[in-house]
Amino acid sequence: MPLILGDWFCMKDGRSSFLPELPKDAHLVFCHDDIIKNKIITGIEMRFATRKPIKMLIYGDWGVGKTHLMYHIRWWLQQNKADYPAYPVIIEIGDITKKSRFDDIVRPFLDALGLDFLINLVHQYRGKEPNVAKGLRDRGIASHIAEAFNKILLSSPGQPAVDLVVHSFEFLKGRKIAGQATMGLSQPLDQSQDLYQVLLAIGEMYLTVNGERILFVADEAAKLENVDADEATQYHWVTANKLIFDDQNNSFGFIYTVTGKQEKQLPRAIWDPQIQNRLGKHAYRLDTLATGDVDSYLTKLLNEFIEWDKVQSLVDSGTINSAEYDRQSYPFTAEARLRFLDHFNRNQEDAKPRDISGSLDILGFQAGKKGKRLITADIFDSLDM
Repeated sequence: MPLILGDWFCMKDGRSSFLPELPKDAHLVFCHDDIIKNKIITGIEMRFATRKPIKMLIYGDWGVGKTHLMYHIRWWLQQNKADYPAYPVIIEIGDITKKSRFDDIVRPFLDALGLDFLINLVHQYRGKEPNVAKGLRDRGIASHIAEAFNKILLSSPGQPAVDLVVHSFEFLKGRKIAGQATMGLSQPLDQSQDLYQVLLAIGEMYLTVNGERILFVADEAAKLENVDADEATQYHWVTANKLIFDDQNNSFGFIYTVTGKQEKQLPRAIWDPQIQNRLGKHAYRLDTLATGDVDSYLTKLLNEFIEWDKVQSLVDSGTINSAEYDRQSYPFTAEARLRFLDHFNRNQEDAKPRDISGSLDILGFQAGKKGKRLITADIFDSLDM
């Protein structure tokens, strides 16, 4: 039988790894408690207190927990929807080249929402604003974009979309549509203002219909460093992001996450001085774990993941050596746990949640291959830890 890590170390809920899973574990917080509770969540509460959309940037080294935090924010908003109503939509930014434009973010957001969602939204908006195009124009949306949304009314909710509606949907993503002029569609949307207004129109309609804002969340914005190589493309992105984070955008929220240990490492496309001014204090850095926090992360993780009754039954049956077993150290022996903690406390740059959990998987696998129910100190020697 192959070794199954989750079975070998008595993990709960069919888990097979010490790495948290998303979105399943979004409700769990194993580290960064202070910044999450006292700065980020408090910052969200303050935005609601002033009736402003959530806007922030989260940055930090690879593996420190930025993506987990995005899903935790979504979970928190869902749990507290009565007091903090919002509709989070999370995407991971795809491949970005030095010529990529803002449609490379607009497109996956529209795909995440889906055409059925948009058809329903436009019809619901017509219930509030009988003339959809005029309603959007009155809110500052350019006529050619407002008309494209208006064409979506040609399909009814719950019915297959007609071709013109499908073409309008693709047009709003910034795609070039063959024969689009004969369909009443303008030239492809490629200006930052136009692409921003696609999100703005959706935000306006959703706010009007539901009385709450959409929160667009773009993960892994470090890929935007590629556009810094082209001045014109960089300016395009800076303009779009200035519009997003400007106070005049009161229609939708936006969060970027970006890999970068320091502010100076962030792409100018999202860290131009004018964008910094608009973000104000709503840029938050997640650090690697400090001495003591590694122990705390490990303890919280294991208490949540391990089914302790099963562990105890293995100790009682002799499957786990009771002389080596210590609940406070499991799945290590006491000596091995101290060595594990010491490794990450000495190598602070590696003290990241993903690395800690990943190393625990590797050590657990090596122990299991040797038939050991506990990770012992000698396992570290073969892995140069």
